[in-house]
Amino acid sequence: MLPTLFFIRHGETPSNAQHIRQGILLDDYLDTQGVLQVERLIPLIKQLHLDVLYTSYLHRAEESAAIINQHLGKQIPIIHDSRLHERDFGQLAGKSVEEWDKLLPDSREKERLQIYDYRPYGGESVEDVRQRVVNAVLDIIANNPDKNVGVICHNGPLRLLLFHFPEMPRIYRGKNTTKDIANTDIYEWDITDGKVENLKSLLK
Repeated sequence: MLPTLFFIRHGETPSNAQHIRQGILLDDYLDTQGVLQVERLIPLIKQLHLDVLYTSYLHRAEESAAIINQHLGKQIPIIHDSRLHERDFGQLAGKSVEEWDKLLPDSREKERLQIYDYRPYGGESVEDVRQRVVNAVLDIIANNPDKNVGVICHNGPLRLLLFHFPEMPRIYRGKNTTKDIANTDIYEWDITDGKVENLKSLLK
């Protein structure tokens, strides 16, 4: 049997609230709203019967994982994997969405099409992100047969996976938001042999 993966975007941070792009260089903890968002997930998370939680090393993901685990009653293993971290924006990190629109007028379209490249600014390209995220997911699948796995994720990796696997259903929607991928949204990915083959094909 293959695992079921539940991708959970971390709670809100001060930078999220101010529409500032964090990347990996701006490493915020959750703000008060972010903590409350994660705590509101607990009744649903308990119904998922998670066996393990994966998270990046970034504070906003770590803190979200810790809050979830603290409220589960019986705590489960938390495994850190740096391949799950947000995109590296290089020198663009810490800039507001408005500043991004001025510097990169086509960035929203490139994001939508998943053809971005932040290497000129010292960051990552979409191929860099795809390689590490897909490799992380493949390892999670291989190492957790027949388990329910929570993956505390960031906007960039989650957006990339949804671009390639749009059939992943959103089973929870953050409240009072207009974001397409909101803080604490949850997506369920029931892995099958066919999808694993498709996933591997992304590495070619």
